Amino acid sequence: MYTIIIYHIAHHLFAVWNGDRRLQDKYGDRAIMIRDQTSVIPFAAIVTGKQKLPSNFIQEFLRPSYVAILVGSITAYYLHPFMQAGAALTHW
Repeated sequence: MYTIIIYHIAHHLFAVWNGDRRLQDKYGDRAIMIRDQTSVIPFAAIVTGKQKLPSNFIQEFLRPSYVAILVGSITAYYLHPFMQAGAALTHW
């Protein structure tokens, strides 16, 4: 179990290193500038102050597709018992 976790962490670290190296080879100093403003760890750049959220960042989540997924997920959650009951009636 731990071997798999260590393998995935090592793979992720190699992928980050290789991706940064390839971007630096392609874009030079611009890639380094972007790398220094971001983080591999989610939200770490915001917490450390490397990046600032815009004042209207909540509008990013208020898109029709996100609302549809939210409504569909909640609906499926509450209709799940009925779906299970319907599946039990199929008698396969």
